Amino acid sequence: MKYLFILTFTLISFQLLAQKEIKEYLKNNTKEIKSIDINYDGNEDLKAVKNAIGNAKIVLLGEQDHGDASTFLMKARLVKYLHEECGFDVIAFESNFYQLHGAFEKDAFNFEDAYEDIFPIWTRCGECEPIFSYLENSLKTENPLFISGFDMQTYFTKDYASDFREFLKINNLKVSNEEQFFSVFDVLVENNNANNLEKEELEFYFKELDQLYSSYPRDDFWKQELHSLIGYSKMRVAPNMRETLNTRDKYMADNLLWLSNKRFKDKKIIVWAHNFHIARNLSKKTVTLGGETYKALGDQIYSIGFTSFSGSTGWTNQTSKRFNYEIKKPYKKSIENDFQTLGYKQAFLDFKSYSGKKSIFSMKGLKHGVERRDWLNIFDGVIYIEEMTPCTKKIEPLVIK
Repeated sequence: MKYLFILTFTLISFQLLAQKEIKEYLKNNTKEIKSIDINYDGNEDLKAVKNAIGNAKIVLLGEQDHGDASTFLMKARLVKYLHEECGFDVIAFESNFYQLHGAFEKDAFNFEDAYEDIFPIWTRCGECEPIFSYLENSLKTENPLFISGFDMQTYFTKDYASDFREFLKINNLKVSNEEQFFSVFDVLVENNNANNLEKEELEFYFKELDQLYSSYPRDDFWKQELHSLIGYSKMRVAPNMRETLNTRDKYMADNLLWLSNKRFKDKKIIVWAHNFHIARNLSKKTVTLGGETYKALGDQIYSIGFTSFSGSTGWTNQTSKRFNYEIKKPYKKSIENDFQTLGYKQAFLDFKSYSGKKSIFSMKGLKHGVERRDWLNIFDGVIYIEEMTPCTKKIEPLVIK
């Protein structure tokens, strides 16, 4: 009993010391960001970000919720800075790989096609207009920022089924029983109830899909799309939510790695996604885009999570309280309070440079709820925004002058 008491006391003392160290590190190393306005005059306040990412080939930009307008404005300014000052050439959205990267393959400079294929959580948010205006304008310059995507979901894809059939026909690819194969394919791709599919039907479908992937000879966009389709199909029939999320993130990571290692081998990529997806080391049973890309590329990636003190969030294409709500202020010992004490409206902190004791602390890192985690090994850095605001609905379609 005595030894147990000593061990417990030692562990508590160690953790308190570590928490004190991280507070001191935050106080001395947090850098103020003067504005979230993409047109802010000057970039001195973003140099800390540039120094932190160093020679990273991929920078991942997160968000706590898909209705965080203030974060979108901040990300837009960061995208512009990374493009103009740090040599990044591509932005890849958490949107459909087939449509969005397919639009790039058809015409890399056609902004309208790309814009239509980005998920509406962003295109219908008025505060995303600065990023989209910047992207289209850049495509008209000698230094374009190309647009791609990496999500394996085929949601919002109108012509996928017919495109896929045409692809098989052109390349003389065949399945042993078209009626049986496409009866499953149509259910999965059109988001009908996959629970009604029999085990034998699914076994046949996946066997044929694997055969199509193996027999397609080219190492190109369609080869990767076949791989992505396998992942999407697996996600649609996953037995539980954990497997659904794990499958999605694994194949999103595969698509991103294909973009980085093959399609844009000599280019630097900005990733636009949710905090959860860009995180790593969440648990042994959790697969994330950030974790999988880090396994493959290590320090070639740099992930920036976002957190906030208070305010509200809201999606313009959803009306329920689940997507539109007031953000609770953090717990007293949560790291957001330490940021607020500094008096900054926005700020950046590089986690990677911290060399103190391992510290588990509270932060609103994955969403707008506080969690105690080893955040220093989940993100490489974090951007703090004091007041979050919700998206406002765009009344008119985006028109670029």
